[in-house]
Amino acid sequence: MSVMQDTFLGEILGGVILAGDSLVLKTTYGVRKVQVLATGVESEDGQINIDQNKGSSVKVLEHVDPLAYYDTFANQLGEEKQSAVIGSFDEQRRMWSVPRI
Repeated sequence: MSVMQDTFLGEILGGVILAGDSLVLKTTYGVRKVQVLATGVESEDGQINIDQNKGSSVKVLEHVDPLAYYDTFANQLGEEKQSAVIGSFDEQRRMWSVPRI
């Protein structure tokens, strides 16, 4: 998987976890020490490494029930009232090209 795919999947996972019911999703968390790279090298900046010696402690998702996750995600896709509605790319391009007043 590419970094872009990982990022997109991580955003979906995060959205489902935040919007879902933790009892249904059966989420468990752990604490890990991580370090975020800031080397000035574009392909490395933002990478997260587990570093037990120098890292900062963060709460990390360790488990989620996969069937409950997919069920929650599918139900959210079926909701008619969503906070953001995305149209076609052409519609989006028209909206972006009109200057805001």
